[in-house]
Amino acid sequence: MAKVRLLQLGALAVVLALWALIAAAGLVSATALPGPRAVAFALGDLLGSGGFWQAVGQTLRGAVTGLLVAVAVGVPVGLLTGVYEAAEESSRLLLEILRSFPVIALLPVFLLVLGSTPGMKATVVFLACVFPVLLQAQYGARGVSRAVHETVHAYRIPRLLSLRRVVLPAAAPSIMTGLRLAATTSVLVAIGVEVLTTLPGIGHMIMESQAAGASARAYAYILTAGAIGHTITLLAQFAEHRLLAWRPPTRTGEE
Repeated sequence: MAKVRLLQLGALAVVLALWALIAAAGLVSATALPGPRAVAFALGDLLGSGGFWQAVGQTLRGAVTGLLVAVAVGVPVGLLTGVYEAAEESSRLLLEILRSFPVIALLPVFLLVLGSTPGMKATVVFLACVFPVLLQAQYGARGVSRAVHETVHAYRIPRLLSLRRVVLPAAAPSIMTGLRLAATTSVLVAIGVEVLTTLPGIGHMIMESQAAGASARAYAYILTAGAIGHTITLLAQFAEHRLLAWRPPTRTGEE
């Protein structure tokens, strides 16, 4: 693990060094690509301002709201359609059609119907996150063996109890994978909505900084967005390890 961390830090150092060299050589204008030193100073100034933390909170609020609703809808629907073959087959075409729509491309429709409101941002995040969660839950539920279903049927275990005690634990690893993907997507989509609308948040601050010619500040907000996404990924991995600690470790090379 320590070796992996050193390699990761080394790769980051190389990227920063290349960035500094390109900026110092003037290969790209300072307006388009400020140096890492200027971005670091801009980030330091932002960390001490209340407007920065307010923008971060507004982005996270929309992302978390949409993600929670996506989990509340996606997990039950995915489990039910994964357990009952008729439900899965009847909903397959509809799900394929809905998940093929690019959510950002539908933004003008949501603006027209819901207006430029925090609820609209949460709705867009929900639509972007619900399908990864739903499909992973469905995949995990389908992974329950027929022998387990026959045992549940033989003992006449109530359906709701079997879903909670049998199907859900079996599908938990797949559900956590969907949650990890959706969590990162939620922040990216929230920022994308803010960039394209007047809604406050990190995305809006990026566009405002660019319009004011403060490119270093804009890059500081972009780095903040990346740091938030990475932090969410680490938190999701930690939660997955804790919640699925009951699983036996997977051994490579086993048949």
